[in-house]
Amino acid sequence: MKTTRTAVASVKAEAEIAVKLEAFSEQQRELIQSILEHPREYVLLSLRQVARKLSMDASTLLRWLRSLGFRQYADFRIYLHERAINQATSIEVLEKTPQHTGVSGLVQSTLECDLRNLNALRAGIEPQRILALAKKLWKARRVLILAGDMSASLGSYLEYTLTMIGFNVVNALTPGTMVHRTRSIEKSDVVIAITFGRGLSATVDALEQAARKGAYCAGITDNYLSPIISHCNEFFITPTERISFATSYTSAMAFLNSVLVVVTSLRSENLQPVLESISEEQRTSGRFHLKARVPDSHR
Repeated sequence: MKTTRTAVASVKAEAEIAVKLEAFSEQQRELIQSILEHPREYVLLSLRQVARKLSMDASTLLRWLRSLGFRQYADFRIYLHERAINQATSIEVLEKTPQHTGVSGLVQSTLECDLRNLNALRAGIEPQRILALAKKLWKARRVLILAGDMSASLGSYLEYTLTMIGFNVVNALTPGTMVHRTRSIEKSDVVIAITFGRGLSATVDALEQAARKGAYCAGITDNYLSPIISHCNEFFITPTERISFATSYTSAMAFLNSVLVVVTSLRSENLQPVLESISEEQRTSGRFHLKARVPDSHR
């Protein structure tokens, strides 16, 4: 299901939905909660199908949804789609039947899944927003990356590559380092938070602290209900659909590479000496294996 920032912006915050639910009867709340707690079971159903599953009238269900702040059923389906991503667990993904069977089929399925993520990123990406972020990065006193758990790999990659071209970058991977790093944040800093699904508490809390201190905050996540969005000056959606227990970071890596390409293009002439130095180091440095071992059979 395709989503847009405009459509999702019309969806009420979960806290507001909870407040409005208080005005419902106990039976009404239970029926609505049964949908909200199991979004994957309802997201592909039509209004009539949902109403039939709940043994109620479709017009009544629509009236309830409008009372919660959804203008039409299509908005509610978008909300359910985002909620399904936000609350997805590894076991739920594994329970999904892949399109193909057998080892070769599983490999094909996961590659097709990654391609869908890339295509979704490509369809929704806005180059001008990436350009704006790249300009912020160049003006920053320091760049702080908040990325824990599995997304730590993305944070480390971004830190390493930005460091290569001279950025003052700090990568906070653990709750403790996130707290300590954001304590010294200034308004001239840029903070990039990377977290998916419901979001790691440490990442969300650290980003909130950085936002309070006036830093420019950018977020990378996979759904519009992510708690980091409310603390961001700008955020980017990178789909993480997968058929494995492990989150797919194919589109997230592609997005980071897009950022790096734009960052480099802004000061390509100034970076030329740096890039030449990097290239020379890659050719001659002792960090890399320079001489291939000759097999015994060729001696």
